[in-house]
Amino acid sequence: MEKKYFDLHLHPLFKNFLSSYDGSIPPSIQTFEDLTQPVRMSNVFTSVVDELFIHILKSQSSIQQCKKGNVNYAVAAIVNLEFGFADSRGFFGTVLKSKFSNPLDKIFFEKVRNGEISYYRLMLMELSLYKKLRDHQESTIAILSRNSNKKALENGLNIILSLEGSHNFSKLLIGNPLQIDYIEDRFTDLKKLKKISQDADHLWREMIVDTENGEEPTANYNQNPAVNLEKFYKSLSKENMDLLYLTLTHLTHINEQFLATHAFGMKMLKHPSFYPFGNGISSLGYDVIEKCYSMTNHKNEYRPVLIDVKHLGLKSRQDYYAFRKTLIQKEKKYEKIPIIASHIGVTGYTVNEWKNALKRNSCTVYNYEGTRAVSIEMEKKICGKWGSFVNNDFTFNPWSINLMDEDITEILNSNGIIGMSLDVRILGFQSEYGISLTSENEYLSTADFHTHFPQITVKNLPLNTMESMIVENESWLIPTKEDRHPLSFCFNIIHIIQVGLLKTDIAEPWNQICLGSDFDGLIEPLKISPDISSLEELEANMIKWIPVAEKAYVNENGGTRILFGKSTAELKKIVRGIMYENGKNFIDRWLNNFAG
Repeated sequence: MEKKYFDLHLHPLFKNFLSSYDGSIPPSIQTFEDLTQPVRMSNVFTSVVDELFIHILKSQSSIQQCKKGNVNYAVAAIVNLEFGFADSRGFFGTVLKSKFSNPLDKIFFEKVRNGEISYYRLMLMELSLYKKLRDHQESTIAILSRNSNKKALENGLNIILSLEGSHNFSKLLIGNPLQIDYIEDRFTDLKKLKKISQDADHLWREMIVDTENGEEPTANYNQNPAVNLEKFYKSLSKENMDLLYLTLTHLTHINEQFLATHAFGMKMLKHPSFYPFGNGISSLGYDVIEKCYSMTNHKNEYRPVLIDVKHLGLKSRQDYYAFRKTLIQKEKKYEKIPIIASHIGVTGYTVNEWKNALKRNSCTVYNYEGTRAVSIEMEKKICGKWGSFVNNDFTFNPWSINLMDEDITEILNSNGIIGMSLDVRILGFQSEYGISLTSENEYLSTADFHTHFPQITVKNLPLNTMESMIVENESWLIPTKEDRHPLSFCFNIIHIIQVGLLKTDIAEPWNQICLGSDFDGLIEPLKISPDISSLEELEANMIKWIPVAEKAYVNENGGTRILFGKSTAELKKIVRGIMYENGKNFIDRWLNNFAG
């Protein structure tokens, strides 16, 4: 019997979507076969530089690859092209928008860069591809929903939808906070508009035309994101579709709809919007969270949408946990709503340890076009030692996009789940010979920096320009001898287990860990698992290396050796849980609305 796999966060249609611009909704250009095939991201001209960066574009999770790898449950995150990506600078940004990254359709980049489209329209365009996938006469693919009686496929691919970044439901033209993107604005004739409304199914009539009772659209659209989210979800539920979770932020600051300060997480592309702004969750962000917790479908049946803490800055995550507690005090049933981190790594630190790890002399304030951000660098925490090469220390990645110990306990105590990223940069890759030419710094907004380090006066820090930073950080292009060993992946898992055992009453915290690969999300994957079809090899490596990681971790940091003494059968069962059972059980709970 073939092994099945689960993934909490991947993008199976994202590259297919960006490969062919189709302004119509539903789409008409791409066939079912087009949607399911992997996309060839490089050409003959890129063979020389492939090892530098094109392999990042190749890390895919197409429908065909999911089936080949026997993925049984896949949470497909819909995320649209942000302005910072379309308008990015630097070497990689140039390549992304050039012939080297064929077949990405450059029309997408132009429309986003020129402000000719809204994020909402882009989201609907990608969503329509999933609807097209669902409606095709293909028995081995199902899109699961609490609003449908359709059962999960025992053998086949079950897709669950999520939204990565709340900018997805902003109806404003990108870069223009005063103009609505009327989805069907080309239909100036009211009779034609009503005909569209009558002919379209529920999803497109209410999401695209967006009129009340067939009336002509006006400028009185409600731009409160919580209201837009609710209307979107009710229309979605009429189509027997659903959302598992919402990631409040993504990788850039969104001027049109600021809900929370994001964590810095992008060095390959250069643009001011990649640098964090603000100081935690905004009032609109709190409205969206409360709406997610109280969400009902078109039949007024309770359907909460989970909050994914990935991409939230540290201050934003702290704000969310505090706000969640106030919501639970008002409504006891909210206590059953779990917290998740969909595609993540760990810092290895508590918040106070992380603050104490700051390299004070490395702090610099950067200023570019009115955007100010503080560059910080942390001492890395050693996970453990292994091997006989010059530098045998393995360390965690201390960037604040990763989980602190307090995050781990919040998620575990909520009966939530943590999806482990397969991005070696998130996991904390090491240099085999102790030589790393990549920069180690991340960025905080000036307000967040003041919150976490009030003893350091920002105005006394050295100043620099974003232009000099762009040149400095291109050092990632120089090849290094990183050892992308699966041991790094295992060390992150071991830390979560050890925190769970030490700081919660949970007896088996490994049951709340799964895979959240982020394939197709510009990740640099483990060598042993370059795409979603290779999870069986990852599982085999985990069985081999996770006891080694635990022993090395405990020798370095203390803790309890739980896995090392287990039998092979017990160890395989734990790993099988991480690769499949834990995620499947979580989805079963979600389909039952987390009742009981």
